[in-house]
Amino acid sequence: MEERVLGYGVIGTGVYCDHYFGTLGPVFKNLRPVGCADLNVEAAKAAAARWNVPKVYTTEEMLADPEVDIVIILTNPASHYSLTMAALKAGKHVYCEKPLADSLEQANEIVEFAASQGLFVGAAPDTFLTPEFQTVRKLLDEGAIGKVISVTANYVGPGADLWHPNAGYLYKKGVGPALDMGPYFLTTLVTLLGPIDSLFCYANRGWDVRKIWDKDVDVEVNTNYCAVLKFKSGAVGNLNLTYDEWKSSLPGMELYGTEGVLFAPDPNAMMGPIKLLKAEDFKNLVNSKGDNMGARLGAIYGPESMGLFTEIETLAPRVGNQRGAGVADMAQAIVEGRKPRVSAELCRHVTEGINAFDVSVKTGAPHKMTTSFEMPEALMR
Repeated sequence: MEERVLGYGVIGTGVYCDHYFGTLGPVFKNLRPVGCADLNVEAAKAAAARWNVPKVYTTEEMLADPEVDIVIILTNPASHYSLTMAALKAGKHVYCEKPLADSLEQANEIVEFAASQGLFVGAAPDTFLTPEFQTVRKLLDEGAIGKVISVTANYVGPGADLWHPNAGYLYKKGVGPALDMGPYFLTTLVTLLGPIDSLFCYANRGWDVRKIWDKDVDVEVNTNYCAVLKFKSGAVGNLNLTYDEWKSSLPGMELYGTEGVLFAPDPNAMMGPIKLLKAEDFKNLVNSKGDNMGARLGAIYGPESMGLFTEIETLAPRVGNQRGAGVADMAQAIVEGRKPRVSAELCRHVTEGINAFDVSVKTGAPHKMTTSFEMPEALMR
């Protein structure tokens, strides 16, 4: 494998820039920081000082800098499209925080223009590249639970109101749980199960005005979504995304197959173990109860069968939050002349999916997906 270190620049030095500066260089050695830019120059200077970033300059100066191979965009979602197009037109590869764009139309323009220029473009999240979900991917590819029949995935909580210093923007048009948290779950689901064929969704909101810290914030978007997904593979599933609940015992993700069940972590917080139940072990437990119907039902529905789950060790330890793995893979793809695992087509498919939630809510009908992508090659085996 050719060793080459590419330079990157960051636009937007708010809450999330530390995740990238903390891994791109310190953890992923094929990248080095060149510079950063922000409308708040003092914030950019502070980030540069924290992470020994050589240059602080304007966005225009960054796009003209020949040392910058990849531009990383960490700004408010409303500016993702315009900044991505500007960077591509400057001849830079681009990796953007989620979502890639506000609409499928914008995503199509980005993907088509990047392809015409021979440039790569990708978008967060890249948590499917972590050891946890690469372990899940390996188990599924090896048939550990047979053919996947269905899946449940859940982001259920009070939103970012209680911790984010500027959480109010999450309740404005163009954000909400569908566009904010939806990408984590959809990206992980489709990189495990393949493209979505269609989806249907209901949504509502718990409050029209939310008290965040000491301020009243008008809510402009739906904040509670219940979606049903049909995958091209034939699997079906449900996805709950809400900022309106205080606490839940729902799993981050569970996959149900013909030969077993797989518990997976939450693809956002990466919390929770990987656990596997084999159907054969389940049947053996029930059959061991003989002809006693009560005992058989107890084995099926009681706590004893939960003891059949085996915790699976991940393929490798995770180093820190490991955000930025998608940028590191893009850098290696540039060097090797291959497609990045966080491909433009994958990001476009997810962009269509998260926007389709509200399309389905408004029309009261399923949304038939118009985009697709090639499954990324597994990163770990």
